[in-house]
Amino acid sequence: MRTLETTNIPFQALPDIGHVASEYLTVGEFERRRRPLTIVFGLFAMTTLLATGSAWPLHGVMRELFFFIGICMAAIGMLGRTWSNLFISGYKTRVLVQSGPYSICRNPLYFFSAIGMIGIGLCSETILLPLVMLLFFSLYYPWIISCEEVRLSAAHNEEYQEYCRRVPAFWPKLSTYEEPQSYTMVPRVMRKNIVDTFWFVALAAIVHIVADLHETHALPEFFTFW
Repeated sequence: MRTLETTNIPFQALPDIGHVASEYLTVGEFERRRRPLTIVFGLFAMTTLLATGSAWPLHGVMRELFFFIGICMAAIGMLGRTWSNLFISGYKTRVLVQSGPYSICRNPLYFFSAIGMIGIGLCSETILLPLVMLLFFSLYYPWIISCEEVRLSAAHNEEYQEYCRRVPAFWPKLSTYEEPQSYTMVPRVMRKNIVDTFWFVALAAIVHIVADLHETHALPEFFTFW
């Protein structure tokens, strides 16, 4: 682990990046593309959750194991995103953040989101919902990451290319970890991001409540899955 001495990160104006790349810099356009897909997935996941019960024996060890692992992964996802947001909040795109979690992985927010999403799925006490979460992430987030890479590459040019050569896109490389002795964050943005991360644990609790309703037959099961 390498400790950096710098504490403050200067803002800089984005360069002229051309028509194609600037499309990816338009937040409204980017959100318009991803929001409908997120809604469709959310509805599909909710339907799967409400219609599916666990085939594991009631009060068996597997149900408890799934929930324990799931809630731990949801907590890791929440804490990991909070850690990542601590470094990126207020600096996104304008500054190429390369320390903390961004020194071991170029997309730590998505890495921890994947862990949290799979954990939420495991709280259903079945393997079906986490598989749905994993499939969605595998199909959806590579597109999100590629869009953001276009934006960052256009904004930071050779600096970003060097960063890509040194740090993997998704799976963390612990040997490259480095952090500053102190760090300046933007409290207003960080406060909002902290609130946003609580949905991991909240959703995990909701999923587990639905699983309990299936167990007590308060909620009908249309089919069961291991």
